Amino acid sequence: MSTPQQDADTLRTAMKGFGCDEKAIIAVCTGRTNAQRLEIVKAYKASYGRDLLADLKSELHGKFEDAMIALFTDPIEYDADELRKAMKGIGTNEDTLIEIIASRPPAILRQIKEKFNEKYKRDLEKDVHSETSGTLRKLLIALLQCNRSTNTQPDTEQCKAIAEEIYKAGEAKLGTDESVFNKYFCTLSPIELAHVSRAYHQLTGHTILQAIDKEFSGDSKKTLKTIVYATLSPSEYFATRVHDAVKGLGTKDHLLIRVIVSRSEIDMPQIKQYYKQLFGKDMYDDVKNDISGDYRTLMLGIIG
Repeated sequence: MSTPQQDADTLRTAMKGFGCDEKAIIAVCTGRTNAQRLEIVKAYKASYGRDLLADLKSELHGKFEDAMIALFTDPIEYDADELRKAMKGIGTNEDTLIEIIASRPPAILRQIKEKFNEKYKRDLEKDVHSETSGTLRKLLIALLQCNRSTNTQPDTEQCKAIAEEIYKAGEAKLGTDESVFNKYFCTLSPIELAHVSRAYHQLTGHTILQAIDKEFSGDSKKTLKTIVYATLSPSEYFATRVHDAVKGLGTKDHLLIRVIVSRSEIDMPQIKQYYKQLFGKDMYDDVKNDISGDYRTLMLGIIG
């Protein structure tokens, strides 16, 4: 394995002079972890007095550039950047807000809030509050409190009682008491939520996800389902996100890059397995058939 200094030299050579050696850049990038890539950024600046990300931006373009910059950015900072982009300017990308805020564990969310404040001199919670409304706003603000329990030994009887309370707040009555769903979905530990989910199934004969489908709509439904999916089976959730990015006409490149880059060192093999189970197709092939050029080579290199 090359040292960060050798990799920095390789990248400088690849970008120096006329033209750019994209293959050399891809080879360095796909063969390193994020931590190693951040060391390369430091070595590059120390050796050449230049900002690697600025050089990459000036040499590369399009989605290839976007993916490369994502790979050379600290994951916490990348999430903070994505949230800022989702709320900057006219309109709000609720899809991005939901994915990041509803799928990141509390410890990670806390770091994202700090980074957002440090980098943009803005309060993430205030921005989310001003950019969203209704049930979606309440859910996202509740999640940003980072008050999810860490309990790993749930009380079975209590979980049954919570399942009953959720049933009474939703399917058992006319209308929905959203506050009950918000309270438990945003504060139960992953294991508690799994127990409540099982108890709900035993009580009603169907899943808690089916209950959400019946009782909610739009972004609030998407957020609650993301919380359940991402808490109980994150790899399965992110497999569906990759599929969302490549299905139909055109590619949601921004979504594809974010999921592939952010999960590359966490659970990529499991995501590929779930993708095959859920959609009966190979994720590698679907991505390969949907994009092209250096961008495709880079993304396939990360997927492996």
